[in-house]
Amino acid sequence: MPSTKDITDQVLSPGLDNTGQPVHWQASESAARDREIGLDRILGFLHCLKQEVDRYYAGHPEHYTDYEDLYYAASQIHDSERGEYDNPAILPFIERIQTELRALPNIGPGETEIPLQALAAAATRYIRDIVWQMLIGKPESVDPMASIKGACEDPQLQRIDLFSLNHDMVLERYMESQGIAFTEGFDAPRQGIRYWNPDLFKSPDFHVRLFKLHGSVNWFRLHDDHYGELIGIPANWKYQKNLNARPGTAHPAEGAPLFLAGTFNKMLQYINDIYADLHYQFRYTLRESRHLFVCGYSFGDKGINTRIIEWMHQGDDKLMIVAHPDPEDMKLKARPGIARYWESWQEQGKVCFLPKGIEEVSWEEIRQRCGPTPASADGT
Repeated sequence: MPSTKDITDQVLSPGLDNTGQPVHWQASESAARDREIGLDRILGFLHCLKQEVDRYYAGHPEHYTDYEDLYYAASQIHDSERGEYDNPAILPFIERIQTELRALPNIGPGETEIPLQALAAAATRYIRDIVWQMLIGKPESVDPMASIKGACEDPQLQRIDLFSLNHDMVLERYMESQGIAFTEGFDAPRQGIRYWNPDLFKSPDFHVRLFKLHGSVNWFRLHDDHYGELIGIPANWKYQKNLNARPGTAHPAEGAPLFLAGTFNKMLQYINDIYADLHYQFRYTLRESRHLFVCGYSFGDKGINTRIIEWMHQGDDKLMIVAHPDPEDMKLKARPGIARYWESWQEQGKVCFLPKGIEEVSWEEIRQRCGPTPASADGT
């Protein structure tokens, strides 16, 4: 699957087709809506944002400005201009961006002026479109993740809860390929659509549960004439471009899937809609668990970090096992809120590291780090 850098490169310098439109943008519904604003204006705006973000992180050479940073900056401008979130501190930032935009060709004097709010909104839609168009495809192959397979098949564990911050479907594809039964909270299909049903997480029929805390590139908001607003997974992800609204069938309420992009703005959505259900499950599962295995996470999400810190402080029996090819680099890049606890947690024996990637870690290694499971524990 494409890396964060791959996506960022595509966002800032999109590959074009024979019509001169970005390959990963023209197919989306948002592209038709924003074509009047124009790709040149959107890209000019994003490059202005990148200059400002780069300037902010000038003293942090390890920081690479990616599409998440650009989305966060654009969303702050949009939310402020729209009056969604009052943010007086952003006014000088907005004024600098406006000055820079006026000096750009195709955006400055002599062209039809586009309101900054509209330009910021178009930029966020453009980024989301590039992200989901690049991630929606089925991976050609999935690396073996023996540790996940081993955990799911361990007869001593009553339940396996997997929490992912990824939007792609690699984890689902892997478990399906291994014949692992699981639920991600969506019912069996009806008329080609699987509908969101969080009650499935309470069902004893599912030993393995998957929670995608940042949404997924195959989740869509739907409108049903009888039931109103729904969330579902269509069997054909391209359906939103060609499905005619027919009486008695759900049809797309928006042109893009439900997933969170950006950085600190994501936390504002954790209390809303489907994300509220998912983050409730994360908090509750942590409270009921003694062990947490972490892989593929850089500890850069402040909201997730807060949950982990709270959990680690709930008792001396908590143990976090972290798999990462370069633990020292990971600790260096972790957000300060969690980085300041690393040494004390290690001294207390509450955190240990496996210097490997997920595809190299075995379930036996994780089991050995956890030690024997008390007879009174529920095995989670």
